[in-house]
Amino acid sequence: MKVIEMIAYWKKIIDDATHKPEYPFEGEWISFGNLYPVKGLGGWETPVIAHEIAQYDPDRAKHLIIQYLKTSMNEDDGMLAAKVVTKTDALYPSTERGRIYKYSHPPVWNFIAKKIVENNWDEKFALFCFESGLKNLKWWEENRKDRIGLYWYFDSFPDEKDSPESGYEHSPRWDFTELGPFPCIDLSCQILLYMESMIFFADKLNRKKEKSKITASYQELKTVMTRYFWDEIVGAYCDYDLTGMNAKKTTASFWSLTSGLASADDAQRLVSLLENPEEFAGAKGIPAVSFSEPKFELDFWRGCMWPSETFWICVGLQRYGFNDLTVTIAKKCIENVYSVFKSTGKLWEFYNPVDGNMKTLRRKKSRQGPFPDYPASVPVISLEKMITGEKI
Repeated sequence: MKVIEMIAYWKKIIDDATHKPEYPFEGEWISFGNLYPVKGLGGWETPVIAHEIAQYDPDRAKHLIIQYLKTSMNEDDGMLAAKVVTKTDALYPSTERGRIYKYSHPPVWNFIAKKIVENNWDEKFALFCFESGLKNLKWWEENRKDRIGLYWYFDSFPDEKDSPESGYEHSPRWDFTELGPFPCIDLSCQILLYMESMIFFADKLNRKKEKSKITASYQELKTVMTRYFWDEIVGAYCDYDLTGMNAKKTTASFWSLTSGLASADDAQRLVSLLENPEEFAGAKGIPAVSFSEPKFELDFWRGCMWPSETFWICVGLQRYGFNDLTVTIAKKCIENVYSVFKSTGKLWEFYNPVDGNMKTLRRKKSRQGPFPDYPASVPVISLEKMITGEKI
């Protein structure tokens, strides 16, 4: 398997999606991909792109993170825009100077920023990330934290299931939101991971007061999450509500590994789901929704395989020392992606975990299927490194 060809193609997509300064971007910037219908950056996508670029050009990755934070952040309250679009994009007239502030997006950027400075310390960059993180964490606490102390995505709010703040748009997780908003396992884990990264920055920058405060918040959140998110009937960490209607087995559950929430015993039970062909061990990769779920279908986040989601799961597996399973899952994912790349000449937004047939996939019921050359969805550099046993 000539993965090197696929990695070279991924880098070409990035180069083609790199644009000259255009308002609101002051310097060179990288879009979601030239074939994607939105001309902008943001969401969970830009941080993942930065993570891949950091593997071969850390300075360029730092520049992208800085630009992402500067253009996305609302200076009044610390909210990060869902997306930031250029003046020439069709969405621009309905935005706040290019910023879409109706909802935010998964807070995963801090994990990537932490990794960049771990490999190459840059105090100025670390300070910028730390100060930005303090503002943004405050926004999450004031706008998405419930009375229990857990966090909810806007998707779980009644009548807002089509607002893709979580990145899991069209997921069966949002089929029942009448009693929402309800605590979301992935967001709460992402905030836990966020705090962990902020503790790292505070320690390196000798910000003892902030470190102590964040550490206390981290411990408090972890305690509350352990109490409410594990569902014994399902056998996984799930979104929480009193009715249990939202306790569905999706890849969101595995953020409990990525964040370090899971106990050793619970981690083993989650691994059993990843190894079970009737749950998540698809012949061609991990589905976004367990095969055992009645709502599983090969449509977008209702059952398709997302390489980006596989990446985050593998990060969690490495964290708990399941290295052989990490290699197995990453390899199966890459083999599927490469097989489709050979036949189509492109990298795609999501894939078929059942038999690899791309023609049977849907995107929110549309026959259009996945978008092509969507670099954030295919972190092939990191997945290939995981196959070789490198810790990510």
